[in-house]
Amino acid sequence: MALDAAELAHRLARDAEAVCRHYLSNGRREGRYWLVGEVRNTPGRSLFVRLKGPESGKGAAGKWTDYVARRVMLRPRAGRSFCEGSAASAQHNLSPSGRVA
Repeated sequence: MALDAAELAHRLARDAEAVCRHYLSNGRREGRYWLVGEVRNTPGRSLFVRLKGPESGKGAAGKWTDYVARRVMLRPRAGRSFCEGSAASAQHNLSPSGRVA
């Protein structure tokens, strides 16, 4: 059975902690969040994944933010604007419609 992106996002969000324990095993739960270094599963506290919340909208389970990326993107580089050339934004979330939120 083929799943569309929205259904897959909902299923992963419902089991956010299990997904984090498997794919981000170097992290740990702190309150309503899973904390890990970054998406390559390095130890640390820069990537926050919300474990509990509504299925969509503000505060939804499964949404994540990498705070190091935000600081790196805002650092000026010689001859470049602040965000020019960034490979990723600070927020990496899929909305239920499958579009980047």
